Amino acid sequence: MMRLLFPLSLALLLAASAASAAQPNGASRCRVDRSQYAALKHGMSYGHVRHLLGCSGRRISHLSIGRAERTTYSWRGRGTYGANLTLTFRDDRLTDKSQLGLSETE
Repeated sequence: MMRLLFPLSLALLLAASAASAAQPNGASRCRVDRSQYAALKHGMSYGHVRHLLGCSGRRISHLSIGRAERTTYSWRGRGTYGANLTLTFRDDRLTDKSQLGLSETE
């Protein structure tokens, strides 16, 4: 039994690390600044936001009730340590935005 568990757990570990390493659209290099944050307007679609920021965000929550969907994404930011941007979309439209420590364009 132990022989079977080790290869399985190793396979799961490798799959998880490969999935976390695969960042969408160069997200590991993508850093959002304050001017990009200011350009985001309520009602924009996720596709439009992704185009303006230059990369996809990391989905941190998703809720579906019936046909209504609410999804929150985060992006790494330029600025202080831990700078970030968090956006919430309801039915693919930007409804909430917040930022922490973003600096002006470098």
